[in-house]
Amino acid sequence: MARRATIIKQNRSQNPNTLLLDAGNSLYMNDQNSKEPTEANQGQTGVEVLNRLGYDAVGLGDQDLALGKAELQKRVAEAKGFTFVSANLIDKGTGKLFVKPYVVKEVGGHRVALIGITGIPAQESPDFTVLAPLDAARDYVQRVRSEADIIILLSTAGAQTNQTLASQVPGIDIVLSGGSEALTEPVSPVPGTLVAQADMSSPGHAGRYIGQLQADFDRTGALVKNSWRSVELGPSVADDPEIKAWVDSLATPTPAS
Repeated sequence: MARRATIIKQNRSQNPNTLLLDAGNSLYMNDQNSKEPTEANQGQTGVEVLNRLGYDAVGLGDQDLALGKAELQKRVAEAKGFTFVSANLIDKGTGKLFVKPYVVKEVGGHRVALIGITGIPAQESPDFTVLAPLDAARDYVQRVRSEADIIILLSTAGAQTNQTLASQVPGIDIVLSGGSEALTEPVSPVPGTLVAQADMSSPGHAGRYIGQLQADFDRTGALVKNSWRSVELGPSVADDPEIKAWVDSLATPTPAS
């Protein structure tokens, strides 16, 4: 996380019109043997990381559902300064969307809609129903057209499904793809729409890379140019001192009083 913070700060210093986004599966990797703090405390550390790094919006992924409704409600309430989004995650208890389907941000003179799409979980959840990603994308892209001139999906539906969303739902500018399928290079299934993925959300992969997308839009919000870089968070990237000190504190037992 300390290296990720360094890259994020560098980008923000170079470009004030920066959005920091996560497609999802950022809370819980479903590895019960892990001793990582974010799993040991049911994703609470994961939310704190997102808060400290200053994310703008985060999708809820299929792997996040393993926390269960009660814990996931707590994590959503702990978000400060960013919004968890999903347009297709239904709370079985209420029959309603579990979180906001989207959020609109003002960036560089544009209104940017950030829509969350949750991937279909491998096993049915006792707490949630996940609606078909394609149906949800069609519905909410149509809804936000009057509110935004740029539309970005944060989707853990998987690389292949995300390309289908981009090609079959008119109006999507960018899909930030997440899931266990790898997408090594950005693709444009149709002209003017980009699908990009920085890393796979699976144990041993998540957190190794951060994606940097520079996207240029015309006055109408049409994507006219882009450049993508997947940055490996290896030893060549310096640790951010503030975040490193916090991470180190998580691994240091508090002395008994």
